[in-house]
Amino acid sequence: FIGSGAGLPRFMRIPGENLNGVYSANEFLTRINLMKAYLPDSSTPIHPGSKAVIVGGGNVAMDAARSAKRLGADVTIVYRRTEKELPARAEEVEHAMEEGIKFHFLTNPVEITSNENGWVKGIVCQKMELSEPDDSGRARPVAIPDSNFEIETDCVIMSIGTSPNPLIKSTTKGLETQKWGGIIADEETGLTSREGVYAGG
Repeated sequence: FIGSGAGLPRFMRIPGENLNGVYSANEFLTRINLMKAYLPDSSTPIHPGSKAVIVGGGNVAMDAARSAKRLGADVTIVYRRTEKELPARAEEVEHAMEEGIKFHFLTNPVEITSNENGWVKGIVCQKMELSEPDDSGRARPVAIPDSNFEIETDCVIMSIGTSPNPLIKSTTKGLETQKWGGIIADEETGLTSREGVYAGG
């Protein structure tokens, strides 16, 4: 039985994502909650920064934003659609706003910039406008030309979703998967395309 979940963080594949001070929300939340990486004597310290930008609009993005806020950062969430399309629960968004977290709607990052030491110093964003609905049924964001601006920050947390780890797919012959990597299994029995192999979750 395979129950591997979808724990591989997604990134935007924009310049600067490999800089010091860029985290996936998974790593950020795991390290501060389970590993106490915010403590001064931590062997693997985390750097929440004085200014943190969270990219994304789901519940995990709200968790990361509110956690960074509690660690002392001035926090901004950037989301490429409007508040109406936010996938996070309404109360999570409301609580984040009550805590003083700023929101930049219709905003999409295009580059993360660095200082001379290889640490994040800013995130360049592009203004967006909504167009016709996409496959998800939500209005599709379209970039507005010549609308780039930079937000000063020393920490960027990517929270744009997760995917199944590709290792199982790439090492198991005959195992059928969706194009995004999810294992195809019978809804009633859990049987996959491989005899004796089941999956679920």
